[in-house]
Amino acid sequence: MRRLVEYETVTSRLLGVLARSTKFECQPSLDRILAENPKLLVVFNHGTPLSWLPAACLLTSHVCARGGGHRKPFAVMDRFFYSVPLLQSLAKYISQTDRPLRFQELIDAFQKMDAGDLVVFPEGSNCFFGPGDELQPFRSNRFIEIAIEARVPVLICVHRGSEHWAKTVSVAPWIYLSLQSIVGGTVIDRFLQGRLEKSGKVTIPILPTPMACFEMRAELHHPSTWMLPASGEERAERIASEAKQIYEKMTAMLSELSR
Repeated sequence: MRRLVEYETVTSRLLGVLARSTKFECQPSLDRILAENPKLLVVFNHGTPLSWLPAACLLTSHVCARGGGHRKPFAVMDRFFYSVPLLQSLAKYISQTDRPLRFQELIDAFQKMDAGDLVVFPEGSNCFFGPGDELQPFRSNRFIEIAIEARVPVLICVHRGSEHWAKTVSVAPWIYLSLQSIVGGTVIDRFLQGRLEKSGKVTIPILPTPMACFEMRAELHHPSTWMLPASGEERAERIASEAKQIYEKMTAMLSELSR
């Protein structure tokens, strides 16, 4: 697998183009976090559909500057990216896998790594159904299950500055109903997971323009438990509770960044 430093040349140049200045804060210090944790599960807020790019670039820059260039990152990406020929190469390059891994494969691969970080954007495609300056509902809570099973703390990263990279527009109910009738209700519901119907909004990415300042705040989070029930409703409830803690913490951190 590629080390983080092998991405850094590209990411630093991209960040220089995308942001005129940057600001990064971390609690505790990133140096300490990296020294004490050979593996991390890194959780970003999504922002606009394209905001993942400067977010990954900025964290890469700071990790490498603090001696973490040897760490091996891999990311969870939606199956959609692997199914589109023009996006397959990008998906493989970023995720460091040639196909979307099943859940247990993710856990196994993560546990076997000596020094590596698993990167997730838990809002996923929900970033297309709400303003980029707000945290959208997590598409899945299972990232916290990975952290607990692998006994790895979570590095929460939130950012602001790229909100103008998208435009959010309202969608009339009749448009949603028309899509259901044209494409098929089952297909539409599987793809949108009810988000369009609930939010009534679509966020359309636009061509990125340089940001005056791109800000990020990071904080280390330890799950309240390293043990989960074997299966069933109790396990699902425990995972949901842990994910809710992270959602609330991310929301608070975003609010502080906007002051």
